[in-house]
Amino acid sequence: MKVALQAGTFLLVVNETETLKQSVSTMASSNHAGDFMEEFICSVCLELLNVPVTLECGHNFCKSCIDRVWEIEKQPSCPECREEFTARKYAMNRLLANVIKRVQIQCEKEGPNPCQKDHLCMEHKKRPELFCEEDEVLVCSLCVPEHRGHNFLTVQKALEMYKDKLTTFLSHQQSSLKHFKEVKYQQETKISEIRMHATNLHFHIISEFANLHQFLKVKEENLVQQLKEEENEILKEMEENLSKIKEDINAFQESISSIQLQVQRQDALTFLKEMKSFSGRYRKTLCFTSDNDPSVVANDLSLGVHKSPVQYFVWKEMEAILKPEVYNISFDTKTAHPNVIFAEGLASITYGYVRKQLPDNLERFDPTIYVVGSNGFTSGRHYCEVEVANKTKWVLGVARESINRKGKITISPEAGFWTLSLSNGNEYTANESPAKALSLSVKPHKICVYLDYEGGQVSFYTADSMSHLYTFRDTFTGRLYPIISPGIYNVGINIEYSNLFNLKP
Repeated sequence: MKVALQAGTFLLVVNETETLKQSVSTMASSNHAGDFMEEFICSVCLELLNVPVTLECGHNFCKSCIDRVWEIEKQPSCPECREEFTARKYAMNRLLANVIKRVQIQCEKEGPNPCQKDHLCMEHKKRPELFCEEDEVLVCSLCVPEHRGHNFLTVQKALEMYKDKLTTFLSHQQSSLKHFKEVKYQQETKISEIRMHATNLHFHIISEFANLHQFLKVKEENLVQQLKEEENEILKEMEENLSKIKEDINAFQESISSIQLQVQRQDALTFLKEMKSFSGRYRKTLCFTSDNDPSVVANDLSLGVHKSPVQYFVWKEMEAILKPEVYNISFDTKTAHPNVIFAEGLASITYGYVRKQLPDNLERFDPTIYVVGSNGFTSGRHYCEVEVANKTKWVLGVARESINRKGKITISPEAGFWTLSLSNGNEYTANESPAKALSLSVKPHKICVYLDYEGGQVSFYTADSMSHLYTFRDTFTGRLYPIISPGIYNVGINIEYSNLFNLKP
């Protein structure tokens, strides 16, 4: 005979039921019946399984115990192996219930097992009937006088109370375990993110310096080539001059040989007969010699070029190449608060006492003192510099086109603002949520704002030394604009203008 028990996605098949019953009877009647009974203990209540149910993982529990545990769990799981389930499903294990019942009947026929003797009162040899709350021990009725003034509970009451306590503690431990696992997963994720980010930044640094290395290599090759060309040009002129000198020497040597032969002639008539033609050649030689006086070509290499402070010249050229071109960009007057004053072709702003009568269009900030740049960005990397030299109050950064411009404005990334601000002359703040105070050792004259749209980065630096001040990280959507608040002018303070420059990357 085969009995099949199915619940949800698992199937328990028990074969040879009669054989199992015979084995149970044999083991229950043996000296190890107590040990055998421990196989039927519920790991939640530590008692014999009462209405046993089987979970998907195969472990058995009392129906009431697993119901009580799952009532306080958001995600149902096995109290023994901690496997999590998608639903609160279990199957009644009637076969196991029948086996437990048969074992209990067999044990009752044989009387108390040796294990029960261990529960008798050591002094009075009686079965404990009460539980002392103060001493937390089982006692018999004869032990009560020894626990004068103590509170006693029945065994069943104490069992229920401490089971409830342990169940609550178990739930707390399970909840803590789950929380710790979640934190562990989050920490592992963060570690992976940092490693990946470090790898990306490593390649970024290598790429940036590769451009510098390439520039230096090309500059070195150009200087070497320039030296080689100058060397060849100078040597060519010198070698041509040397060749001409050699030709002249050969001519002189021939002339000298000819004169020597003429001088050595003994026949006076022959000597004088040829003197006319010889004198002509002699006079031509004298004229050639006077007109072509040889000289040494002494051109030298350009020492000032090739043996110069090369590092300085290269640095100056590199500075001119690497330094971004600065040009003014204008503010969008349609967005400016009515008290904002413009100068220098709409590239410089400050606060004015007189409120201008301007159309209250949707783009205009009011009552907050802000204005945005006329150019926005939807991609790429961009640099902006803002002069803030002697000001005591300002806000600057980038903002989404869709930001709120009317009424009270919260400047935070959630609201579409990625900004730094200064208040009271020396209090610098990164306008996060919540805001973060910044500590600056030197008051900056210019602030550089760097936007990497695809990289999700807005960074702030002191423009003179490029000291890093703060970086926002986010995912950008829509068009972003430079945004500035010049701060309110207060009795001669904070009256300076702020200029906005855009830097070509």
